[in-house]
Amino acid sequence: MGANSQNTELMEALEADEPLKERGFTASCGPTGAVVVDRWNHVRGVWHYHAGHYFWTDAGSTQPSFRTESHEGAIDHTLKVISKN
Repeated sequence: MGANSQNTELMEALEADEPLKERGFTASCGPTGAVVVDRWNHVRGVWHYHAGHYFWTDAGSTQPSFRTESHEGAIDHTLKVISKN
């Protein structure tokens, strides 16, 4: 799968996650194809897929702060770390 397919798969998985929905989180593909995660219209950060990994970059940052090989890992990080802040 290419990056856009991987990003779309992650976006759909994040959108389907009930605990994230209950906390007010949404996910959408941005203009570059990366997955933008926001809460109540405030961007929390972006997931992007490259070379077999998902990378999380916090809003306002220029460098990724987390990497995982699976969309399950990305969902877990979003739920346990990002949605707690």
